[in-house]
Amino acid sequence: MQDTSLLEFDTSAVAHNMRVLRRIVGSACVLCPIVKADAYGLGAKHLAPILVKSGAGMLAVYSAKQAEEILAAGVQDIDLLVLMPVRVIEQSDELSRHAKRGMLHFVVHDAAQLSELELAAHSLGVVLGVHLELDTGMSRGGARPEVAAALLRTLSSTTSLRLKGIFTHFANSRQSDTKTRVQLEVFRAFVAHESERIPKDCLLHVASTYALLRHRDYHFDMVRFGLAWLGYGSEELEAVDPLLARAELRPVVRWSTTIVQTKRIPEGAAVGYGSLFVARRDSTIALLPIGYADGYPVPRPNAQHDASTSTQQVAICIGSKDRKYAPVVGAVNMDQLTIDLTDLDPLGTRDWTGTEVELVTPLHDAPNHLPRLAAASGLIPHEFLTRLHARIPRKPIQTARATLVEPTLHPVPLSLRSLTA
Repeated sequence: MQDTSLLEFDTSAVAHNMRVLRRIVGSACVLCPIVKADAYGLGAKHLAPILVKSGAGMLAVYSAKQAEEILAAGVQDIDLLVLMPVRVIEQSDELSRHAKRGMLHFVVHDAAQLSELELAAHSLGVVLGVHLELDTGMSRGGARPEVAAALLRTLSSTTSLRLKGIFTHFANSRQSDTKTRVQLEVFRAFVAHESERIPKDCLLHVASTYALLRHRDYHFDMVRFGLAWLGYGSEELEAVDPLLARAELRPVVRWSTTIVQTKRIPEGAAVGYGSLFVARRDSTIALLPIGYADGYPVPRPNAQHDASTSTQQVAICIGSKDRKYAPVVGAVNMDQLTIDLTDLDPLGTRDWTGTEVELVTPLHDAPNHLPRLAAASGLIPHEFLTRLHARIPRKPIQTARATLVEPTLHPVPLSLRSLTA
């Protein structure tokens, strides 16, 4: 059976992005790529090894099940941070073995969950490493400062849990330095006030991709990032003087398909459900065998009316270097969509069947760059990526020679010493 599209991810771009991030955070900061949701839907079993070889000192997932899947794929020599409020840990061989090695970290969110983690640690016969999530204004997971202080007291007296990290998560790091700094100061004040209960080897971490790129004040001992290792984030960041220029990160993802039919339609003919596109001239229309079931975004909230107002474009690949762009017209359907090739073929004399079409490009300035395509449909890049259906084949490629680096060990966090001096 023939596949109708292909999702490629560039492993050399991943390695490049990790080198760039290492450069801006320095050698004393742990790189912790986020690989939850199966590495944003691209395949953690393929990408986790590349990230580890490229200098990751820890990988973050959301659930224990995701951690187990990474371990089962053979990624063993890396610490794993499980972000969700885990209350029960199944005694699987992979998880138990990793926990006994001291390389499986869980997050403490509240007192009841802490007690349940203690029971789980006793059941496994291990001392579990934990990170305390401080809620500094996100109001999602974690504990408010007064509750977190009580949790620290409990952690300092238990023998089955060991504090490995304290962290927070910013609510507005993409848009606002002012609001992000307010949360940062809450975090700093908490750590300074509770310094006597915080081990010297405890990792402090606050930065996801946007804060990481915003300012060095947010780097601390570790940075957690998803979009950045994928080559995105810098174009959406609203900052006066970011640490990276837009093109310094290399986008990892390329999504392509082929044309399966072309036809000529007369002036005045409507295309697709709702007749959202009406041809203003005799036109060449091509059919692509992908749609919203594959994860291709539906334009919202403004409907498309004609080619001149279309907000979505694809690249027509003619030969190895010749790229032309064509608008998506009419409604995006479950398994198909239509594009207008009239500007490329005014008379309709060419047979376009089988021609490659690039839906998502790694080129920053192209109209089908992933963040631009996502924004046109009211999505964020994270959502776009994770909506891509598993039925699309994933293929690792390497467009440049990758320079891999070994993870750096960080036995004594510098920022805790500076905060408590």
